[in-house]
Amino acid sequence: MTEPTSELMGSGPSVEPQSPAVGAENAAGQRSDLLSAAVYAPAGLVVVASVVVWFAARWIDAEYGTAGLWWVAVTSAAAGAALSVATAPMMARLCAAVEIPTEGCSRRFGPAALTAGMWFGAAMFAGGDAILPAWLALSLLCVWAAWIDHFTLRFPLTLIRLTSAVGLMLGAFAVAVDQDPAAGGRALLAGALVFAFNLAFAIITRGYPGLADVRLSFILGAALGWVGWMNVLAGMLIPNILALLVMAGVKSIRRQKDLGEFGFAPFLVAGTAVAMAVPPLWWIVWV
Repeated sequence: MTEPTSELMGSGPSVEPQSPAVGAENAAGQRSDLLSAAVYAPAGLVVVASVVVWFAARWIDAEYGTAGLWWVAVTSAAAGAALSVATAPMMARLCAAVEIPTEGCSRRFGPAALTAGMWFGAAMFAGGDAILPAWLALSLLCVWAAWIDHFTLRFPLTLIRLTSAVGLMLGAFAVAVDQDPAAGGRALLAGALVFAFNLAFAIITRGYPGLADVRLSFILGAALGWVGWMNVLAGMLIPNILALLVMAGVKSIRRQKDLGEFGFAPFLVAGTAVAMAVPPLWWIVWV
């Protein structure tokens, strides 16, 4: 009796069976490729749109001054809202890849409205400065990080890495265009200081803020460092002040001793935006 073979006459060459480990590795590689494409394509669109808005702001600022910037700011706000909605599937994939609930990603109006406000303010504040693309891209990605953290108390580390990489890349672009290495060096030093401050705070409080928030604080601190040191100091204090105020308000309304867990990323992003939008907030440092 002949041994059975895996090749039948006329059926073509045989294919050797793969081990379960090899099959799992190939499947993981395919998922990684799909995830990379799902992440980097929308992120690239955000970067390109941010640079286009900067080109428009730079030209209109030179031609028409501040009056023309209003039109750029309004247009960029609409573009930011549209991009926020377009990146929602990307955020859902990032969350699903690390088993984070994706319910927050289905609520797209909130992030879109917040991003629109951020893009309007960034265009008015930066004007034609080359740092504008960095602020636009960071605001969109950080709003989504804060939104996801609010609903799930987690957000993907891939999103933090992507946000940091985009911020550093566009920051280097700003240094090269505006020929301002001093601002770039100050931004990096400020990012390191804010990171160290939040890490020390997390160690002292034993987990608040979380390590994901600490990692996110680096690029936010760098964004503040581009503006000035007083903004950096304000950016260290305001997120914690906002968190304390919200906790006190919720506690007084609900009248509960235990407020449960809540994400720090929303306070971190909001505090950074306030510290940047209302410079230099010197009075907070002396409170």
